[in-house]
Amino acid sequence: MIKAVIVDDENDARFLLRNLIEQHFSEQLEVAGEAANITDAVQAIHTLQPDVVFLDIQLREGTGFDILQKIENKNFEVVFVTAYDEYAIKAFAFSALGYLMKPIKIREMKKVVEQLAEKISLLKASSEKRLKVLVDGFGEDRTINKLVVPHLGGFDVIALGEIVRLEGDANYTHIHLLSEKRITASRSLGTYEALLLDFGFFRIHQSTIINLSHVRAYHREGGGYVELADGHQAKLSRHRKADFMQRFLG
Repeated sequence: MIKAVIVDDENDARFLLRNLIEQHFSEQLEVAGEAANITDAVQAIHTLQPDVVFLDIQLREGTGFDILQKIENKNFEVVFVTAYDEYAIKAFAFSALGYLMKPIKIREMKKVVEQLAEKISLLKASSEKRLKVLVDGFGEDRTINKLVVPHLGGFDVIALGEIVRLEGDANYTHIHLLSEKRITASRSLGTYEALLLDFGFFRIHQSTIINLSHVRAYHREGGGYVELADGHQAKLSRHRKADFMQRFLG
C-alpha cells in the first residue's frame, strides 16, 4: 500500500481528493494524513514519512515549493495539484512525479497512480539491492567494516575507519578518506546517512556527515564547527548541536 499525504489549504479540495482516492484507488493508495499550511505540512511529512505527497502549489501563506525547500531529505514522490498551469515548468524543475490540474479527472489520476506504483516498486527493489551492495564485509566480531562505493567508473571498497567525512553534492557524494583521497559516489548523501548512522557516523549539517571517531575538537566560534583528523573544519548546524554534544558529553 502506498502511503499518501494531501497538502491543500482548501478543505473542499482535500475532501474531494481524499474521496477520489478512497472511491477509486483504495487498493493502491492510503491517505495517512492531511495538512492545510506550510508548518503542518512539514510536520506531517517528517512524522508520517509518506511515499507520496499530493501538494497544492498555491497556498495562502506561500507555495508548495516553500514546503519542499524546508525538507532536507526528500525521500518521497511529489504530485503537484493546482488550478494554475503556469507552474508546470517550475514543478518539473522540482522533479515532480506528476502534475494534476483541478478539477482532477479520474483518467489523469489513474495515470499518476500507475506511474507512482511502478516507480515505488522499482525503488524498493533498488533499495534492497543497494543495501546488499553498499555495505559489505564482516569482521570476526560480525560487525560491518567495509563500504562498497559505486561510481561512474566502477566501485571502490573502503574500510569504514578510513572515512573521515562525506559531503553531499546534489545526487552525488564526495567521500573524504584519511589518506586525503576523495572518492565521488553516484549516490545521494541521504543514502549514506541511512546506511552509516548506526556505525559511528553523524550528520552535522545538511551537506555533511562525519565519522565521530575522527573528531579532534569542537570550537564554539563562528557558530560552531568540528575539527577533524584530516584538518578539515566542518560547520555544525545549530539544530544538530544538542545531539552532537550528547554523543560526546552524555
